[in-house]
Amino acid sequence: MLEVEGMFNINSVSVDAWKALLRSNRSVQVPYLSTSGATVAGQEVSYSFPRTSVAGDSATDSGSKNSGLFSAAGEFAGHRVISEEQIDALAEEIVKEVRKRGPFLSLSEFVNRQLVGDKSRALAGTIQQALDNLAAMGSSPKNPYSVLQERSVQITAAPPGTTDYKFPEAALGWSSFGVPGWVRQADILRPLAPVISARDDSFTLRCYGDARAPGSPDKILARAWCEVRVKRVADFVSSVDNPRVTPYSSLMKEPVNRLFGRRFQIESFRWLSPDEV
Repeated sequence: MLEVEGMFNINSVSVDAWKALLRSNRSVQVPYLSTSGATVAGQEVSYSFPRTSVAGDSATDSGSKNSGLFSAAGEFAGHRVISEEQIDALAEEIVKEVRKRGPFLSLSEFVNRQLVGDKSRALAGTIQQALDNLAAMGSSPKNPYSVLQERSVQITAAPPGTTDYKFPEAALGWSSFGVPGWVRQADILRPLAPVISARDDSFTLRCYGDARAPGSPDKILARAWCEVRVKRVADFVSSVDNPRVTPYSSLMKEPVNRLFGRRFQIESFRWLSPDEV
């Protein structure tokens, strides 16, 4: 049985939960190349999202001047460090996109853009669109791309050869998009990939029941509410089949397992009072 402690559901609409997840990339020490070509250990910074395991320059907030002719060398060759304020803003924008696009039935739906009539969902994936929303904030401190935008060109017309595409607007943006300092969806997802999921294995269920007077169905004599927390485990409903057997395969012997699949076990149960509902 494979379990991941602290698995995060991408369908979450809690801004605080997304802030906590994005802050998990804290105090990362990213090695980088010096002007001599030697690998420097780098300092522990938060919150760093490097494009490669060894960056071409130091962190973007360190005032790197490895190139004597270009003071923003770190922006174009180094790695992005996002501030606390930008992390918070990104979490808020991600939740807005999740509400607009979700619920997601798979990680693919979350990561990829949705090729539908609504262009707000067709131009970029969930996190990429959230990042694009920050990039549209101009000189706001919530925008991590302001320095790069000052040193690049905004592409406002579809490039040649893209006009026949269904959504040519996806090719618009800034000319510096893709340089190491321009953090992208893939950079955000890399440290999060091991812990994100499109579903949970633990569920909280609430139930209600009442007793009604015989012959008077509108007269309620008693009410009760309860809450149960269940967990889906790897074992099938019937132990006849090994948990490693692929569902619906020819190796599955027990019909009840084909019908109901994995087993749910009760983790907790409690009665609720009316004011908890």
